[in-house]
Amino acid sequence: MTGLFLKQALLTSSLLVLLIVIGQPTAAGDEKIPPQAKTWSEVSTESVAVHSEGNRVWLTPKANALESGEATITRLAAPIRSIQWLNAPEQTIKFWPEQDEWVFSWKEEPPAPAVIEVVFDRTPVLPSDSPAAEPAGDGSIMLHAYQASTFGEKLRFEPQWYKNTVGYWTVPTDYATWDLHVGEPGTYSVALLQGCGKGQGGSDAMLSVRQGDDVTTQLPFKTVETGHFQNFRWNHLGLIEIDESGEYELRIAPERIANKALFDVRMIHLVKQAEATK
Repeated sequence: MTGLFLKQALLTSSLLVLLIVIGQPTAAGDEKIPPQAKTWSEVSTESVAVHSEGNRVWLTPKANALESGEATITRLAAPIRSIQWLNAPEQTIKFWPEQDEWVFSWKEEPPAPAVIEVVFDRTPVLPSDSPAAEPAGDGSIMLHAYQASTFGEKLRFEPQWYKNTVGYWTVPTDYATWDLHVGEPGTYSVALLQGCGKGQGGSDAMLSVRQGDDVTTQLPFKTVETGHFQNFRWNHLGLIEIDESGEYELRIAPERIANKALFDVRMIHLVKQAEATK
C-alpha cells in the first residue's frame, strides 16, 4: 500500500509541476510568434528581438523601444510585402530604410503583446549571405535590387513593395555592385528596369563588368525619364562581350547626374545572344 500511495503522490506532484509550467506567462509577444520560429540573433538589436520562419520575420520591441516609439534591425536582402502589428493591424507603422539598417517607428503603442510581423516576397537573408546571381536555363541572368551592394553617402536598397529598388542615387560618387556567375561566354544584351522622375532623365552612367580590379567590359548609357521614380520601365542599353565563364561583378556608377538624382534600378537583365550559324 505504501508503494501505491507513493506512486500516486509522485504522479500528483508531476501533474502540479506540469500545470505550473504551462500556466507560466511567456515573454511579451512570444505567444504571437510560431513555436517553430527561430531566434535571429544576427538581426536582433538592443531595441528589438527578431524571430524568423520562411518568408516571415517577427519583431518584438523591447521596453525601451516601445517607450521611444522606434526599433531598428540590420538591413536584409529581400523585398518587403507587408508590415503590421499582429494585435493592431489598423495602427500605422512607419518604415525607413537606411544603408545598413532598417528603422520601424510608431506614435501609438499597440496593445500587448506587441509584435511586428514583416512578410517578404522571399526568404530574407543577411546581405553577406546573399548568393551571386546564377544563369537560368537559357543562359540569361537576372540581377535584383535586393542582391545589390551599395557604396557611398546616400545610395541604398529600398525594400518596400511599391519601391523594391536601389534608390537615393543623388551623389555622383555613389555606386552599386552585383555578384553574378556567367555560365557561358559570349554576347549579352543588357536591359535595366529603371524609374526616373519627371525632368530627371538624361544622366550619363557607366555599366561595367569586372573580375577583381580588372574591367573586362563596359557600356556607357543614358537614363530615361519615366515620369516617376517608382514608374519602372525597361531601358535597353546595348550589347556587351564576356569572353570567359566565371565569377564577375557588375557595377553601375554615375558619370554625370543631369538634375537631382540618377535613377532607381529594380532589375538588370543579361540575355545571352545566339551565335550566328555559318
